[in-house]
Amino acid sequence: MKSIRIILSKYIAIATIALSVISCADFMEPSKDSYVGSADLLKSRDYFVGVLYRAYLGIPTRVNLTYEAATDNLVANNENSATSKAAKYGISAQSNPLGDTWSTDYTYINYINWYIEHMVLDNTKTVPTPVIFDSNPSVNLRTFYYTLGEAYFLRAWYEFDLLQKYGGVGADDKVYGFPIRTSSYKETDNLNIPRNTYEECVAQIAKDCDSAYMHLPLDYNNLDANSTFDNGSTASSGHASGIAAKTLKAKTYLYAASPAFNTASNIELWKRAAQAAQTAIQLTGGSVALQTYANYFNKMNLNNGDNSNKDIFFRGPINSAVSTMEKENYPPRLQGNGTYNPTLNLINAFPKSDGYPADVASTITLDPANPHLNRDPRLDNFIVRNGESFAGITIATTSGGSDASGFAINNTRTGYYLQKLIDPSVRFTSPTVTTTMASILLGRPELYLSFAEAVFMATGDMNSTTYTYTPKEIMRRIRERAFGSGPSTKDKYYIIGNKVDNTTFLNFVKNERRLELCFEDHRFWDLRRWCNGKSDLTLLTYSVYGIYSTSALENRSFRSPYLPIPNGEILKASNLINNAGY
Repeated sequence: MKSIRIILSKYIAIATIALSVISCADFMEPSKDSYVGSADLLKSRDYFVGVLYRAYLGIPTRVNLTYEAATDNLVANNENSATSKAAKYGISAQSNPLGDTWSTDYTYINYINWYIEHMVLDNTKTVPTPVIFDSNPSVNLRTFYYTLGEAYFLRAWYEFDLLQKYGGVGADDKVYGFPIRTSSYKETDNLNIPRNTYEECVAQIAKDCDSAYMHLPLDYNNLDANSTFDNGSTASSGHASGIAAKTLKAKTYLYAASPAFNTASNIELWKRAAQAAQTAIQLTGGSVALQTYANYFNKMNLNNGDNSNKDIFFRGPINSAVSTMEKENYPPRLQGNGTYNPTLNLINAFPKSDGYPADVASTITLDPANPHLNRDPRLDNFIVRNGESFAGITIATTSGGSDASGFAINNTRTGYYLQKLIDPSVRFTSPTVTTTMASILLGRPELYLSFAEAVFMATGDMNSTTYTYTPKEIMRRIRERAFGSGPSTKDKYYIIGNKVDNTTFLNFVKNERRLELCFEDHRFWDLRRWCNGKSDLTLLTYSVYGIYSTSALENRSFRSPYLPIPNGEILKASNLINNAGY
């Protein structure tokens, strides 16, 4: 199989020609404007596979910071931004400033459903596959199963996106997901169908993940180009894999066990999530040390056929020669827009350089005037602060500084700039320098954190061996990457001091999840799944701060732990019940 970059550029272009005009009524039907119809799609390998690979268009090429900026981790530098409006009671069924993906998710699911429906072997024919994928019969059949596995994974991906964004407790106190659709649309179909229950949607996603796992290589680690189909060629490392499928399944189960959706506090759901995470960890090699931050976030090796980083399970398509993240988030002095600014709230969540929480006494005392000093080494990797050398300049964010609030338009409101996911080699002045970009969508750090949370919730014991690995052991891997391992570790709190016990462990895991996964589009959803049902807004009502004043920059408030189904969809399908609060 070829690199995803080549496949996507080729097959998406073909599929775009074939599918330029699509509706529920005319999907895959011949058009008098010379668009390719369903009969022609079944004659051409490129057209046929192009339908599947068009579905990769919805996979993010970069992290969407819109949601993160509506949490206590980030704030937009413009208080009239969509994210600020959304965070200040601005989300409704009629208008969601954060955006809606309901219709686009179903569009991609429709492509995939069509593809799966036509992926039927006919052993009475010389060539049993619906099209000839390859002239070599063995490779042809293996490609058939590989792409079928990809189809199941991609359907699970978009189903999870629907569940994550629109799952919730309805006005009737039942927990709903989305209307499940596993067949392509026909003109005669009744589209006014109700939402399936949350658990039914979870079961559907899990089923698709298992089907994907059956047909996909575990990962793309075959270095021999002449043995492409043993474990999958490394050149295909951007594609869905068996590990990615099992990790997505574990993530789905984690959400289902969380209080916002597990309203009956069913401990069996936590056990299910723990088991799924254990399985995924075992498939990835067990409780192994994490890659360094420099290797994990190395943009030059993301999605370019380099599969040496085993901590990345699924990533978005590469976007070459771009600098959109840098243009968006560089300080204005570097010709950036400084759009998203880390909050003082997040800074305060980082422990001290000895591993102790900021508010727990140790041999290190923090200076309130310089709150970023003597902190967790991750702070230097994730957030640009005053005095730091960054992208060729020395950052000056104290009052009156060149990068401080008020000195120039779009300067930071908080005193901090984004660093994680940013390539500091980019330059916007001559000679310009661009970078590559790809989003890490499923990885080992998230899986470890999900395992620790699920197992602790299932057993109540951070030292439980019920699921092979202990939550404490897995969290040690997270902390070691930040503070170092062995006798040289700087962590005197968790690894050496052992101050964490069962009473404090869950909050410890949640805080580590916040730090490790910050700016990767997790915090918004984590805060919501941790809410205790439709009336609990305690985690969502907070104020965000910067370094310039003790007054809040923004007071955040939401009407519901859940997001609304767009009102336009409710009007089109009267059987849809919206989430509580809308």
